[in-house]
Amino acid sequence: MAAFQDTREQTEQRVMVHLLTEIERNPSFTQRGLASELGIALGLMNQYLKSSVTKGWIRASQISPRRITYFLTPDGFKEKSHMVKDYLARSLTFFRDARAQCEEVFAECTKKNWTKIGLVGSGDLADIATLVAQGTNIETETISVNNSLKTYDAILITDVMNPQDTYDALKKNIDSHQILTLRLLHVSREIP
Repeated sequence: MAAFQDTREQTEQRVMVHLLTEIERNPSFTQRGLASELGIALGLMNQYLKSSVTKGWIRASQISPRRITYFLTPDGFKEKSHMVKDYLARSLTFFRDARAQCEEVFAECTKKNWTKIGLVGSGDLADIATLVAQGTNIETETISVNNSLKTYDAILITDVMNPQDTYDALKKNIDSHQILTLRLLHVSREIP
C-alpha cells in the first residue's frame, strides 16, 4: 500500500467531516441513508454518531420513538473546521509533491525525446500528470494495462490504489525502462 494513502485516522476523519456536514445541512437525515452514502455499515455509522455525542460535537433530540434529530454544537463546528483544514493541507501537499515529481519525470522524457506517454490509472494523479504535460511537448492519454502499450514511448503509473501491482503487470508486457514511476507511489522496481 502506498505511503500517502489514507490511514485509518484520516479515513475516520473524512467520515466524520461528512457526518458533521450532513448534520449541519440536514438534521433529519437517516442513519441508513448516510451509512449507504459513505459506504460503511449501519452499526459503524451508529458508533460514529454515539462518539460524536459523547465528544460534545453533536446533540441528539428524539422526535418520536423511531426518529432522532441531530444538531451540531459549537464544539462540533470548531472540530469540523479543524478536520477540513487538515484535509486541505494534506491534499495541497499531495498536489505539490505530485506536480513536482511529474515535472521531473516529463523533463527526463523530453531529454529522451519521448512525447507520447500512456497514463495507467485514473483519478487525481492522472489529472495532475495531464495538467503538467500541458506545459510541455508531451502528449498523455489515460489507458489500461490491457491497451496496446507498444504505441507509447513510455508508461507513467498513476494508479494510487495498487501501484505495485500495476508496475508488476506492466513489466510483463513492456521493457521496465519504459515504465515511469513517481517516488510518492513507493513502487519497488526490484525483482522479488
